[in-house]
Order: sequence, then C-alpha cells, then structure tokens
Amino acid sequence: MRAPAPPRRPLVRWLAAAVVAVCAAAGLTALTAAPAAAVETNVWYRIVNDYSGLAVSIESGSTTAGAKSVLATASSATNQQFRFVDSGGGYYRIQARHSNQVLDVYAKSTANGADIVQWSDNNGTNQQWQVNTQSDGSVELVNRNSGKALDNWERATTAGSRVSQYTRNNEETQHWKLVPVGSSAAGNGSLTDPNVQFYGRWDRDDAAWYQMGWAGGYVETAFSGATIGVKLRGTIDMWYSIDGGAETWMRAVSGNVTVRSGLSGTHTIRIGFRERAGSYTGDPSFGGFILGSGGATSSTVRPGTHIEFIGDSITVGQPNANRPFSTYAWNSAEAVGASHMQVAEGGACVSPTDCRGMMDWFLRTTNQDANDLWEFNTYETDIVVINLGTNNKVSAAQFQADYITMLQRVRQSYPNAEILAMGVFRERLLTEVQNAVANRNNAGDSKVHYVDTRGWVDPATDTSDNVHPHDAGHAKIAGLLTPVLRQYL
Repeated sequence: MRAPAPPRRPLVRWLAAAVVAVCAAAGLTALTAAPAAAVETNVWYRIVNDYSGLAVSIESGSTTAGAKSVLATASSATNQQFRFVDSGGGYYRIQARHSNQVLDVYAKSTANGADIVQWSDNNGTNQQWQVNTQSDGSVELVNRNSGKALDNWERATTAGSRVSQYTRNNEETQHWKLVPVGSSAAGNGSLTDPNVQFYGRWDRDDAAWYQMGWAGGYVETAFSGATIGVKLRGTIDMWYSIDGGAETWMRAVSGNVTVRSGLSGTHTIRIGFRERAGSYTGDPSFGGFILGSGGATSSTVRPGTHIEFIGDSITVGQPNANRPFSTYAWNSAEAVGASHMQVAEGGACVSPTDCRGMMDWFLRTTNQDANDLWEFNTYETDIVVINLGTNNKVSAAQFQADYITMLQRVRQSYPNAEILAMGVFRERLLTEVQNAVANRNNAGDSKVHYVDTRGWVDPATDTSDNVHPHDAGHAKIAGLLTPVLRQYL
C-alpha cells in the first residue's frame, strides 16, 4: 500500500490548520460549510485552481485505477474534464471523462497530503465530495470520509504538481472554479490566466516573466476588446498572428507593446519570439497580454496532438528570416492540426563530445542553462521527430551508440510517444541511424521508426548554401513529412 510522503508545508498553512484544531478543541466552528453548490450533473467541467490557474488533470491521460490527479495547464483534453454524479445527501462523485473513473482519496486516508487518484466508482465515502460555494464564485470540495478539502499541495504554480487533501482553511489553494467545457471564465491575460495557453518549453522560474526556452514556442488566447498588447521585458524580435492570419514581425520591441487596435468582437492571438542562440541575445520573456478597457480573455481549444522536433540549424530554420513559421517542422505540424515546438539549435549534434550534444540538452528546459532540467510531465507529447547527424564528427560507431542513448532518453521522457528518426538530408550516417532504430525495436520498443529522407532535398535547388533549405525547400520537406506524421496520429 502506498503511503504519501509529502514535503513540509509552508508555515502559513500549518498556522491555518492550528487555528482549526484550537477552535475544534474549544467547541467552536472555525470554518462553516457553505450550502451545496448547484452543480449541473449533465455538464462536463474543468476544475481550475484559484491560486495557480492550473486545472485538475489525470496524469498522462492514464486510464489505470490509481493514476494520480495533478495540476496541468488548462486545455480541452478529456483527462481534464469531470462531471458530478449525485450520491445523495449533498455529495457527489467526480467522474473523469476519459476513463469513467472517479476522484478518490487513496486508501481512504484521512491524513493531510494524501494523494487524490482516480479509481473505479464504488460510491465509497472517500469518493464522495461536498461542493460548497464561496463568495467569489469558486467552490470548496470536501471529502466525505476525511472531512478535508481538495488542495493544491504546497501552493504550487507548476504543471505536474500534486493535488491532495488538507484541513479546510479557506485559502485560494482550496478554491476551485468549475468551468463548463466549451465555455470559460473571463480572464485577465495574466501569466496564470487559464485561458492563456503556452506551447513548448517555457521557463517559469520567474513568476513575473515566462521565458521561451527553445525555438518555436508560442502563446495563444482568445480575447475581446478594442486593443490587444503584450508585456515584454527586454528587447526581442516578436511575431504575432491575429485570427489565424499571416505571422507578422515586430522587430526589436520591448516594454508594453500594442499589437493591434480598432478591434471589435472576439478574436484570437498567437505570439512568439526569435530564438535566443549564437550571437543573438534578445530577451524572449513574456509577462502576459494587455487587454483594452472592458476586454477579457476566453478559452481556445488546445489541439489533441503535440509534436516535438529535435534537431540542429535545419530544424530551427536558420538562416532564414521568417523562422520558426517557415520551417518544415512548423508547417508539417500545422498541416496535421498539431501543436508543436523545436528543441533545436544551430550547430547541434547527438554526441556531447562534438558540440551541443542533444542527447544531453534534450533534457533541458532551455538552451541557456545546463542545470535546468525540463519537467516532462508538464504536457504530453504524441510524436517526437529527431533530425540529427549533419554536424557530428565522432566515429560512426560512437555516433550510433550515442543515438541509441538518445532514443532511450526520449522514451524515458515520453513513454507513449511515437519516435521518428529521420535520415539527415545530406545522407550522412544513415546506416547508423537505422541500426539505432533497429536496436530499440529489438529491445521491444515498436514505436521507434526510421524515416527514409533520401531524395527529399536537392542541394542545388532546395538550399541556399548546399546545406540549409531556403523557405521553398522547407515547404517541400513539409509536404513530404506531413503524410508520414499522419500515419502515427
């Protein structure tokens, strides 16, 4: 039987619990239960935490009994959708849409910090929750067995953090918005606004500024109001797209930047930055959207598939001016309706003894900090595409061994992803890439595949320098890669 082993909680949380205990010992009521909320039993909801802006999610979309509930960036994924099944007496089971299992306090624990998992519906008291309305429109969810509230453990603001139970204390960490699927609460455009969707690896260590860690990251939201702007920290080349229109550059901008004015109705915006690499030291830091008077954000539908591309300058799109949205990676992912990002940098290779070895750097949040390991439970990746080998200088045998290691690390990071190992367009080390794929297949991993790219790129007509494809070359590659991706969706 698993016993939760939580870290120490902040002093303020212990003080709140102590107040409850003292009041109970004195025969007083520290926190009174509000009337049961009028939840709709035929409506699917996202359960969004007031403190973090993150939503309750069943980890990795698992359908296994005992899978943990965690916090995740709010999306339209079915493992973030729940409905309330009436148990009578003012209590409900909270059923996950993707698995039909219900939120359960593991092993009927009454301890602070006990895990909240999904479990087959048996209508046990540890699966029954009272829904108490709060003055701010949120709800408190109190477990019938323990009398404790659903809680954002340790006041987390990072996706992948634990959801637990804790003594009721009326803090925002125990306040949850029930957002009907297909609608959303009006947001303010801040970094923690659940309507603001981040794609790719964003360094969130600074609560005031999220930094794009690798090429091709972007941010989206829907919004109303006459104007839309962006908060930037330092100078950066930023691009934007309104309502899915053409990507437009705003070069060397900083501070509070107005992107578009004179609007009416509801629109969508997507923004991103030029990647920080080499001699370019722009500051890809995002502080939130700036809404016009009376404006608000609303939710967008997050694609059901995510693709991560790992590569070098070709995958980045260097030296072309309109990267990342002119690259084969961007355009092939967009063609299949997937979200995407590029863990890529000019000069990258597989082996760390050669250059920027991606067998190691793939594990990082950003290309700027070797010590900042990425938290791979932040989002699920469905397909990983690797295009490496152009820059490697180690022996063929060493390259093959390191490529195997990289495939193993990708699999450890994304247990369910399809992994596509592309032959490089210069047709170097193709046998070694195929051997690495065969090694993983023989080890029992049938979801690693070799992509034969021979003949995809004519250096004379598809590149600007016999190595790097120009925009038309990238478009050609995207046209060839798109049907390959479709095979694994």
